[in-house]
Amino acid sequence: MTIHRFDIIAALRKAGSSLAGVGRDVGLSRKTMSWALIKPHPRANKAIAARLGRPLHELWPDWFDAAGAIRVSKGARSETAPSPSHKSKREAA
Repeated sequence: MTIHRFDIIAALRKAGSSLAGVGRDVGLSRKTMSWALIKPHPRANKAIAARLGRPLHELWPDWFDAAGAIRVSKGARSETAPSPSHKSKREAA
């Protein structure tokens, strides 16, 4: 079972950090970091896990396997490929 998001926030605070602070360090917004506690966002989840010194699968066992690979496909963001709905203006024309 996934650790509750408020427990993760509390752990970050105990470590002297915050979601916003972790996000700033990796170039992600506070809102993105908040969403990463609700659904998988590999880049944000990895940054949070690294700050807490814990593997991804301990914090989010439903989302990540022991190797750190994402388990779910529905609702997960890919780190490499943009979603098909994000087309540039040139592609849309």
